Amino acid sequence: MKRFFLSFLIFAVSLGLFAQKGKVASALNYIDMGNLEKAKEAIDEAEVNEKTKDWARTYYAKGRLAQASYESNDSKMHEMYTNPLIVAYDSYLKSIELDDKDGMSKLVTLQISQLSNDFLNWAGSEFEAENYKKSLLAFETLIELEKSDIYISTLDTVLIFNAGIVAINALEYDKAIKYFEQCIEMDHGGEAPYEYLHSIYNTLEDTENAERVLKEAIAAYPEAKNILLSLIQFYLFNEKDAEAFNYITMALESDPGNYRLHWAEGVLYMKQEKLEEATVALSKSIELEPEFFDTQYNMGVCYYNMGVSKFDAANDIMDNTKYNEAIDEAKKVFAQSVPYMERALELNPDDVATMTSLKELYYRLGLTDKYKEISKKIEEIGG
Repeated sequence: MKRFFLSFLIFAVSLGLFAQKGKVASALNYIDMGNLEKAKEAIDEAEVNEKTKDWARTYYAKGRLAQASYESNDSKMHEMYTNPLIVAYDSYLKSIELDDKDGMSKLVTLQISQLSNDFLNWAGSEFEAENYKKSLLAFETLIELEKSDIYISTLDTVLIFNAGIVAINALEYDKAIKYFEQCIEMDHGGEAPYEYLHSIYNTLEDTENAERVLKEAIAAYPEAKNILLSLIQFYLFNEKDAEAFNYITMALESDPGNYRLHWAEGVLYMKQEKLEEATVALSKSIELEPEFFDTQYNMGVCYYNMGVSKFDAANDIMDNTKYNEAIDEAKKVFAQSVPYMERALELNPDDVATMTSLKELYYRLGLTDKYKEISKKIEEIGG
């Protein structure tokens, strides 16, 4: 009698176990049929039941459901889980972790390729919606997935690059730096990762690293003109004139027709108050590209400053005749500034600095009508 009772008890326990495991099987069937709400009920119950809460197939089914909820055309199903693809990925990993027979790995592998595509779509849609932090979460998880043992292909290096761009938009600069440095290590993206790193370090006001990455970029891509120009501009901005001159000389040897390089050379001469040399460089820049505002304006400034020097020198002359002659010479130099300033204003009609310079020039040259006209314009824009 005891033996019969014991056998009955074992049989009853087995039936209970099969019943609970049947819930998981039903959930998988519901998923295949598209009845995701019924599948959720079955999985929720399996997750809390003592007999199935640590069963590998429970979490495989949960992963399938979470993935299906993301892929569903019914927007209501998307709310079944918060970040359903994250839930799917975590559930698949847990199913493999709990499995001691290695059967789950094969089942999960069948889902991973599509899951990877789902993550990519999610990352893209969040980026387009300007939800940059969620887009970054999607990219980061996708990178982790593609690096894992369950992914049957190799990591797509484009993901690393895109994650860096998304991280910048999400203001996650440390992560962006990490991803672009990985791109450089993997030799992906050419000069672009260096340029992004330089931009990030500028934003962080980290001049040491901003300079470092540009010099590393030039070492790696010596023919990259944009990198060389960025380094020159960096040195100009940070008052490192000697370094800027060195790289301008280097750049002009290989690219003598680059108007920006001649402009940069002119600006450096202006900073050193070598105005005659500056006008030579700026004239070459204008010859190559007459539509560049900065060169026209800087050329005007050169002649204006030379005129001021001559005017100041005239004030030290005691002889009236020689004084008048010196003033006339100063005015001739001021007059040379006018066409460049007027051209600069044509190229940038709202630039107050150019208007103010012209106002001063018109006053010094006695051009009354033009003086009144530019004064009125400055007043109208609140300058």
